[in-house]
Amino acid sequence: MVLSFEDTPLSDWFNKNRVSLTLFIVVVFGGIYALEQWPSWQAGKQAESWALYQTISGDVNIDENLGEKLAQAEQDQLTYQWFVYTTTRLALQAKNTDALNMLKSHLEKIAASAEGKTWVANNNGQTRPIAEILLDAINGSGADSLIFKNPTPSGDSYTITISDSNENSYIVIVSMFSEAPVSSENFAANIEGMVGEEINNFNNISLTVENGLSEDAVTIAIDRSRLFHSAGVLCTIAGEDRDGSQKANTVQIMLEDNFYADGQSSVFGVVTSGLEEIKEAVAGLDGEQKLTVTAVAKA
Repeated sequence: MVLSFEDTPLSDWFNKNRVSLTLFIVVVFGGIYALEQWPSWQAGKQAESWALYQTISGDVNIDENLGEKLAQAEQDQLTYQWFVYTTTRLALQAKNTDALNMLKSHLEKIAASAEGKTWVANNNGQTRPIAEILLDAINGSGADSLIFKNPTPSGDSYTITISDSNENSYIVIVSMFSEAPVSSENFAANIEGMVGEEINNFNNISLTVENGLSEDAVTIAIDRSRLFHSAGVLCTIAGEDRDGSQKANTVQIMLEDNFYADGQSSVFGVVTSGLEEIKEAVAGLDGEQKLTVTAVAKA
């Protein structure tokens, strides 16, 4: 006689344990799915955070709607921290007492949190939480509170030759930050695309080189690393839609400190030699002249 599966002890065991087996299968395959989807979930959350920050910071006026924008920023912890940091630096620069009084309680709240202690900056020779540095500045005991120093770059270096319409050449050396590997690798892989490109977008704050990043640059996995938009840094540029995306085929070189851009784009490199010469070249241009990238080589 041949027994059917239903008549075997194994069938009884399955019937008694089917709920546990089902849960086990759900947990195992659910875990695998979660692991596979985690990077995209994280990227989506990061993009939402960037989008919220760009929208709120683009609309803020510290004299008129700071309280309203602070309330909006609190919807996202990361957005909230960077919004408080940036608006505090703006208020310190403007010596806006009313805004500083409002921001002080928010800084104290951030400084007391675990998240607030993870975001640090090098200021006046000391590396400390940003919230504590800014609180000292509000209380009158902080020096150079608006200036945060980036670490020394430890990634690859490149020599870029830029020429003006009068055939004057300027040698610029840039080095990558290891703290921003994704943008740095993308820049390195497509740096040859900069050669021959005209630099038509420049002012006294920055200049922009197009075709320095690949077509998929808009989807670069950028994050708010401990890198700040000080003079000489290379960074991405936020898209016009305030959706957290960064412009494709574009790299910006900051000619001056621009802390307002902190949290809005990703810093990934810095000019280590030749910045003053480039600033002089830009200052001497008129409407008919232009700068062109004529050579790029790994240093």
